[in-house]
Amino acid sequence: MASFASQISSVLLFLLFTTTFNRVISCNENDKKLLLIFKQGVVDPYNQLSSWTTEEDCCLWEGVHCNNMTGRVTKLSLFNHTLRGDINLCVLQLEFLNHLDLSHNDFKTVSMPPCQISKSPFDAHKFHNQSLPTHSNQSACFSVALRYLDFSVNGLVINDLHWLSQLSSLKYLDLTNSDIGNENKWLHHISMLPSLSVLHLRGCGLTDFPSLDYINFTSLEILDLSFNCINSIPNSFFNITSNIYHLDLLGCNFYGQLPKALHHLQNLKHLNLSLNNLEGSIPDWICQHEQLQHFEIYLNQLNGSIPSCLGNLSSLISLDLSHNHFRGNLPKSLGKLHNLKSLSIDGNSWSGVLSEKNFANLSSLASLALSSTSFKFDFDPNWVPPFQLKYFSSANTSLGPNFPTWLYTQRSLERLQISRSEISNIDADILWGFIASIDEVDLSNNFISGDISNVTLHSRDIRLDYNNFTGGLPHISANVMYIQASHNSFSGSISAFLCPRESNRAENMLSILDISHNNLSGSLPDCWAGWKQLVYLNLRGNKLYGELPPSMALLTNLHLLSLCDNGFSGNFSLNLSHWTNLEYLALERNKFSGGLPNTMQQNLVVFKVRANQFIGNIPTQLCHMSFLMVIDLADNKLSGSIPPCLYNIMQFDPRTLWTFFYFYKETNLFSKGRELNYPDLLSRYIVDFSSNNLSGEIPKGLFNLTLLWSLNLSRNHLTGMISREIGDLKNLESLDLSYNRLYGEIPPTISDISFLEVLNLSYNNFIGQIPLGTQIQTSESWSFVGNPQLCGVPLPIKCNKKEAHNPKLVEGNEDDSFLKSLYLGMGVGFAVGFWVVCGSLFLIRPWGQRFFQSFDSLVDRLYVHVALTLKSFHRIFGTS
Repeated sequence: MASFASQISSVLLFLLFTTTFNRVISCNENDKKLLLIFKQGVVDPYNQLSSWTTEEDCCLWEGVHCNNMTGRVTKLSLFNHTLRGDINLCVLQLEFLNHLDLSHNDFKTVSMPPCQISKSPFDAHKFHNQSLPTHSNQSACFSVALRYLDFSVNGLVINDLHWLSQLSSLKYLDLTNSDIGNENKWLHHISMLPSLSVLHLRGCGLTDFPSLDYINFTSLEILDLSFNCINSIPNSFFNITSNIYHLDLLGCNFYGQLPKALHHLQNLKHLNLSLNNLEGSIPDWICQHEQLQHFEIYLNQLNGSIPSCLGNLSSLISLDLSHNHFRGNLPKSLGKLHNLKSLSIDGNSWSGVLSEKNFANLSSLASLALSSTSFKFDFDPNWVPPFQLKYFSSANTSLGPNFPTWLYTQRSLERLQISRSEISNIDADILWGFIASIDEVDLSNNFISGDISNVTLHSRDIRLDYNNFTGGLPHISANVMYIQASHNSFSGSISAFLCPRESNRAENMLSILDISHNNLSGSLPDCWAGWKQLVYLNLRGNKLYGELPPSMALLTNLHLLSLCDNGFSGNFSLNLSHWTNLEYLALERNKFSGGLPNTMQQNLVVFKVRANQFIGNIPTQLCHMSFLMVIDLADNKLSGSIPPCLYNIMQFDPRTLWTFFYFYKETNLFSKGRELNYPDLLSRYIVDFSSNNLSGEIPKGLFNLTLLWSLNLSRNHLTGMISREIGDLKNLESLDLSYNRLYGEIPPTISDISFLEVLNLSYNNFIGQIPLGTQIQTSESWSFVGNPQLCGVPLPIKCNKKEAHNPKLVEGNEDDSFLKSLYLGMGVGFAVGFWVVCGSLFLIRPWGQRFFQSFDSLVDRLYVHVALTLKSFHRIFGTS
């Protein structure tokens, strides 16, 4: 008992000693100085490093880890801390630092200023107010303990990597998304790391390999060079990296056949050559990599048949041959890969029959992609697969007409994509219960029919669009986030869907609701308070009518609202001042009246209100929307002038709107006289104010919108002349100014618009010759009719010499009018002056007598002067 008590006492004493010791040991002062030097170059907009103060023990600072026994900093991890600025490499002088992670921030540069510090005691107050001591003539001494360095996903520009060679113990290096393309010796500096086993250089701007002389990578095991443009790798490189087991060359712009030098990598377990331009067939030597587990070569130009020896690679876990040009039958030998978990063969030109025999032994299979293949499917209806899939895709195939009954055995499915699979026959009693547990379901673009108004959908993401569903809309549970049910024949009121009686939940999680192009009718119910998570709401192409309910103003998270092609009426009274995310507002072809909405936020990209009954002026608030790409106000009753401040719109790079283009990959646009569906909006800048009651002149600022693709101001009451700046619209493909009261000559600069396909200037008051230009003369004559004083091709009216002019000599209508006025004024002034003087002399006799007497006297004097001068010259020359 005494011995046991003694042991307990010893343990308690040890714990007390350890706790006390840990409380006494604090951060090393020199480490603290180096960390604060590092912080000087950091921009911390969200105050993530607020704990980094001189008063606080640096071992308690955010991201800093110390050794409990010595107080020395061993790890600095600031992953994803939204930091910016400069990475000061003085941090590498932390003597015992073995792990440094600054990844997923926004650092742009790496610097190595002189930063050695003295070993003198640390005066916190003095340090806070003075710059740190540095010694520029001394070389940096980096930590020999550093094993892990991660600067990835910052967007760094590193032009010099010589400092890497000092990190002799480094095993892990990740510079992903750093620009090191200007460092010609990057490979040599990295090869100086004798212990390096993991190297990630994904997307680093590399274009070629430097000389391989004196390069040694015998310790390298994982190499990621993906998303560079290195085109090819010297064969000798694979001789000095023979221990690599993970090689990622995705998106490197490789050409030709698979590099035969890969045969030297006998330890290869992961090989990714996808997204290149590789050609030819898969060579048989690939089958000699017996340890290969992941083989990915999707999105290349490979062709031929698949070597049956791939079935001997029993270690294969994933095989991705998708989106090449492979043809022929799928080798039955692949059915022996009992360890295979993922098989992707979609997007090829396969032939033959695919049946359960191809998958008989794939007991580990969890992912199967067969989309866009030409197989003839012949599965036994009673087949029970040996696997349980999590993902299955057969889009763009002839899987139907019956829904595959073997899928009902797959109770682990998380994603099911069978769109465009020619399915028309389903067992409704089984199908809707089966898909209830699947997270993502895509049944779109089939021929499935039936009334599903009594079905409750539970999938988080479900697509039913482009089918033949009838009856009312189905019910949805609270966890549904995305539902697309457009282009069906759903009918009846939307009230039962939006305001279910049995629902006790306060709010739904639904983010995307697309029930456009159906036969839904009635007015919108006033119960939108429970749908505040909506981001995308498309009700286009139904038979809905009435005024918008007030509760719709609560949908402040909306990015898109489309109410087109319905019968909505009344004022558009929704207060959009809090809709800060709204990017797409389409109200076309309804019966809205009153003024245009004037509470819109500046993030708006598409604003379409065509074919309504809006009145009043165009709100100047539109001028503050610099992101606008499409503004269509056509066919309303708008009046007043076009705001001159519209030159402020369309001043941005559309590629920055990643949110917009993620959701809205296509839209309907009215241009070139018709409405078409466009798959993208990256260059579709449109202004359409046609068919209104607008008056005044066309503001010159409108011609400063150099990105404009289509401009339509037709069928208004616009006056004035076309500014010569119209030639600055270099991207314009459609211009319609017809049916206005414009006058003057057509400026010759219009010929500078080289992409112009549609031009309509008819029914105005233009005069003179039509400017010469390929795009102009190839227009139809109707483009200029209704202008009686216009002549020249393509009109049949020829111009006479007075009307014809060289457009190169005329700088513009405004300058020509000014010169005409100037010359006319000079002529009139000369005539008036001449007759005022001469008339006075003839009509007023005393003035005339005095003028002629003076004139005679002047002539006499001039005669005497000339005679004397000539006599003098005669005397001089005669004497000589």
